[in-house]
Amino acid sequence: MNQLSGSVVNGRYRIINTLGIGGMSVVFHAYDLQEEREVSLKVLRADRLGDQESRRRFYNESRAIALMSHPNIVNVYDVNFEGKVQYIVMEYIDGVTLKDRMDQKGRLSPAEAIHYLKQILSALQHAHSRGVVHHDIKPQNILLLSDASVKVTDFGIASVPSFEESKNSDEAVGSVHYISPEQAQGKSTDEKTDLYSVGVMMYAMLTGCLPFDAPSSLDVARMQVEKAPYAPCKLVPELPIGFQQVIFRAMAKRPSDRYGKAAAMLADLEKLEKNPETVFPYPKEFKISSGKKSSKKGVSGFFRSLFPEDEDTYRRSRNNLFTMLSAALLSLLVVLIGIGTMVVIVSNLYKEHVNVPSYVGMTYDDIEANFDLSQHFRFEVEYIYDSVVEEGIVVDQTPVAGESVLSGSTVKIQVSKGVKLVTVPDVVNKREQEARSALNRAGLAVVVKTVPSSDNQGYVVNMSPAAGEQLTAGSTVTIFVSEMETVADTLMIQCVGYQIDVIRAKLTALGITTIITKEEYSEAPVGEVIKQSVMTGVKISKSAQVELTVSIGPEPVVSDPEPPDSETSDSEFPEEGPSEDVGVE
Repeated sequence: MNQLSGSVVNGRYRIINTLGIGGMSVVFHAYDLQEEREVSLKVLRADRLGDQESRRRFYNESRAIALMSHPNIVNVYDVNFEGKVQYIVMEYIDGVTLKDRMDQKGRLSPAEAIHYLKQILSALQHAHSRGVVHHDIKPQNILLLSDASVKVTDFGIASVPSFEESKNSDEAVGSVHYISPEQAQGKSTDEKTDLYSVGVMMYAMLTGCLPFDAPSSLDVARMQVEKAPYAPCKLVPELPIGFQQVIFRAMAKRPSDRYGKAAAMLADLEKLEKNPETVFPYPKEFKISSGKKSSKKGVSGFFRSLFPEDEDTYRRSRNNLFTMLSAALLSLLVVLIGIGTMVVIVSNLYKEHVNVPSYVGMTYDDIEANFDLSQHFRFEVEYIYDSVVEEGIVVDQTPVAGESVLSGSTVKIQVSKGVKLVTVPDVVNKREQEARSALNRAGLAVVVKTVPSSDNQGYVVNMSPAAGEQLTAGSTVTIFVSEMETVADTLMIQCVGYQIDVIRAKLTALGITTIITKEEYSEAPVGEVIKQSVMTGVKISKSAQVELTVSIGPEPVVSDPEPPDSETSDSEFPEEGPSEDVGVE
């Protein structure tokens, strides 16, 4: 697909750059010349055009998204499944993936995780109500916008009603770290499959690690079926128990033990959002434990390794040493208990324990100005860029709110520096490629438009926004590149299917004035163009002649003439006879 870069697809979509490459398709950042907007162009790879399964999945994705309309699901504008370039045109999302956000943060705070999960579950609730099951929910398929809203994308292996009865192991296997046990086993799936994946994603967001990981995909899939995840509260002791309960219920091995609907899981998250200390009355089976105990040799095994053959020596040595060790350990234990008791008493006498307040969402200035919030703590402040949280607002804190610590302890807080801004470099009078490189290095996207000129061919003659302006990283800058001014500098538009008056006006606006029309009978409405001499998307001279064939409606039906009536003939043609000439002898 590299040959598509910089070209125009179907006379309409100019490709800007590549956003991502998958096993089945390539996603481009493109510009819709007709609607004048940025789009994402997902193109089926050329080497997959002959693969019926790839074509089916590509078509399936467009059907799935077409069934839905939700603010948290990516929109589809146009599709094409004919010819050598098959594509889906979707809205362009100027943002990052949830995976990027998780990699940046390590692990997310409960508040931020709930903010994203609520939107994801709302999107899934809508999809499930339309009979669509995603089958590949993972952070890489969740896009984050600058306003902290999310878009669920990539419905390539989704099930669609009236299109696929069920999913099997050859069709429904998504990303192995996020698939459900039934997907891993090739069993039938439903909406609870997506909720399992949301549970895995929630685990990774709150702990910073995956519940199951292994060198091979087969081992990971086996763990999804057989192994219980390590308790999140053991990885993150400050995590409230309610979050672990929601994760464990969503990740139940049996689908019948999971949430029945996305709305049920969403309701529990809303309760945690209001009160993070909420504990749900779930049965014990949702308190997952691994069920496997690590084998230990113990002291007996240690001595057996020292004396594997001499049984008598082994027993005597073991008994004597056991006696000595028991006495020594007992004495040491008494001493440690005494010391520990004294330390606790002294600490309680001279040290005050306080609970850490919640600083997330506040400004650092407000924290310092509030004596009740700051009197017991020292603060270590780190300023970070954040595309979601406004500048000056606390993004995260350690220890977390509610944790009991000694008065005078240090609290580490991260304060948002807001969206990262970059200065637009001056690329006027630079060659196009040099200008592109400079803007990309600055963290900006580039759209190229050409302007006719007889000077400075291939150089940037103007740009928008102007050099020196401050833009959000990832914003788009349009550069205007000089192109040789010739009469052959326009692309032929689609004429067939439009009324001749409309097309004549459009062609005139493009500078094409030599328009020849001819008429033909046709089933098309009168005045509609049915043929055009120049194909759509072809570059032509403005002085070129364009011939358009216009419909004059259906051809009239002509019936055979009837034979003349005999009586009518007699009356019209009287018999010949001698004429009477009066007065002539």
